[in-house]
Amino acid sequence: MKNKKLRLGLFIVFILVLAFFWGGNKEVIPLESDEINIQDSKNEKERIIVKDNENKDKKDKYLTDPIPEGKPKPVEWQDITKNTDKELKATLSVTCKSILNNMHLFNMDKLEVLPEDGIIYGTKTVVFYEGESVFDLLLREMQENKIHMEFVMTPIYNSHYIEGINNIYEFDCGELSGWMYKVNDWFPNYGASRYLLKDGDIVEWIYTCDLGRDIGGSFSITGGEE
Repeated sequence: MKNKKLRLGLFIVFILVLAFFWGGNKEVIPLESDEINIQDSKNEKERIIVKDNENKDKKDKYLTDPIPEGKPKPVEWQDITKNTDKELKATLSVTCKSILNNMHLFNMDKLEVLPEDGIIYGTKTVVFYEGESVFDLLLREMQENKIHMEFVMTPIYNSHYIEGINNIYEFDCGELSGWMYKVNDWFPNYGASRYLLKDGDIVEWIYTCDLGRDIGGSFSITGGEE
């Protein structure tokens, strides 16, 4: 009888051990903070895509949302004639101060190109020509001051998209980071090539680490900045 009980006990133990290894370790391992941030970023992007898709019928042919009342409407740069005989003035600045508050997200391989004060191009009054866009102004000033700038033309939005300035690129400070522009305290919801400058405009290029929310705006992945 004792031998039968012993064999039964050993058999039960064997079955339990076999079940453990067959089923694998079911221990729940908590996500690291970086993994959580990545997942949150992906969820945010998906939310924006869904929202943009819902508003497709309200957009123009370049996927631009309706322009707020009183704000400048976009122009198509191909249709604009520049008048180099008429000089106008605007104020320009380029900053990435938001990175300084999000160093835990920043690509540390880029540390040497990150200004200590976050100012890449200090506020300056500059000359532009009638018919030029925000993009035209930025491109000329970066070239004349030997500041790195990389961009790409996006036909679907009929505008140039700024990928990097001063070797600081989109996604260098998290998956929700990139360059945005603001004119007269407004973040336009269309690309910089479609914003026709006016005399006295105040143009700011600002790096965001959180889809614009950290710099007072929001970002649309379909149609540029808003």
